[in-house]
Amino acid sequence: MSIPESVSEARIESDAQTMSPLRRIQSGIEGLDQLIEGGFLKGDVILLAGNTGSGKTIFSTEFICNGATAYQEKGVYATFEEDEKTLNRNMAKFGFDLEKLEQNGLIRVIGLESMKGAGLNANIDLILSAVKDLKAERLVVDSLTAFFDSNQERFEYRTLMHIFYKVLKTLNCTTVMTCSVPTGSQTLGLGIEEFISDAVLSLENVVHGAELKTRFLIRKMRGTNHSRQYHEVIICENGLKIVPFSMV
Repeated sequence: MSIPESVSEARIESDAQTMSPLRRIQSGIEGLDQLIEGGFLKGDVILLAGNTGSGKTIFSTEFICNGATAYQEKGVYATFEEDEKTLNRNMAKFGFDLEKLEQNGLIRVIGLESMKGAGLNANIDLILSAVKDLKAERLVVDSLTAFFDSNQERFEYRTLMHIFYKVLKTLNCTTVMTCSVPTGSQTLGLGIEEFISDAVLSLENVVHGAELKTRFLIRKMRGTNHSRQYHEVIICENGLKIVPFSMV
């Protein structure tokens, strides 16, 4: 199996890179930061796993928009799930003006739907270039499932995940990768993502009485004393909120 040239170069760069002092990156998502010692560790790769309709894209959009508007941290949103126009329209319903933020040079939305079949190397290069050009401190890859499924090259998945993780770490950019979880599945994605990521968050749809609810769980977060309880998720006109008390 051959490894794409740009990925191999990034892997070498990662091994030689000197890590910056640890600091927290606030998500700005209501109810979350107080559960994770004030925020994500800068440069971490966070896996956000969830069922269809559980709020993964809303969560990810809030993470990017809050960075740009509240914390002066530019962000890149790489989407495979929907094109830029559809993402902008859907997120505008929650008050997130992605187009305006992009026009102001605070974020960049790149639709990877058009890159399907272009190859892993081209997709990774596009993401890396966008982050470096914008000097972004936040990155979303939505979704990891679609990102790898779109590539026609044959790679051993475990090796590929390790390499992609190292590529992301070279950026010193805090990254949220979403991952689709089929209803009833006991694993996240293909079962390796959760072991490679620095943190794993899950959004789960559950039937509570006669109502469909969403609950949130921090499955792991390296270097952080985090909540280990389920918390209720509320999706309202302003986006996604996590109720700080535990969900029974």
